[in-house]
Amino acid sequence: MERKRMRARYIEEDLRLSESVEPVEAMETWQKIIDAAWDMTIVAVAYNDMRIPLGRVPDTLETLEKEVATVAEEKTLDIIEEEMKTGIRHFSDIVAKAQASKEEMERILRSTWNRRVKIKT
Repeated sequence: MERKRMRARYIEEDLRLSESVEPVEAMETWQKIIDAAWDMTIVAVAYNDMRIPLGRVPDTLETLEKEVATVAEEKTLDIIEEEMKTGIRHFSDIVAKAQASKEEMERILRSTWNRRVKIKT
């Protein structure tokens, strides 16, 4: 048996929010919150993409360290050295920005809690 597809027909009146549901915050406030949330979502998606490769880094470095002992040419060592320097710069930048962001998130979380308490009283 084939399902029938229902097509909803909305009129403008159906799409209006009732007064009890409409947000009372200013549109500018909502826009700023949405913009900030979007940036956080982008970071979460990027982290999900990086999670698996980051998980492989310790094993990769262990393998690389073992292979260094077998290298016969100085130019190969130069390449490994440059890659490690680049990796250290990247990881140092990631760690610094992540730490600063974490501290700011904790501050905002405390501020949110304090504001919630103030609104309830």
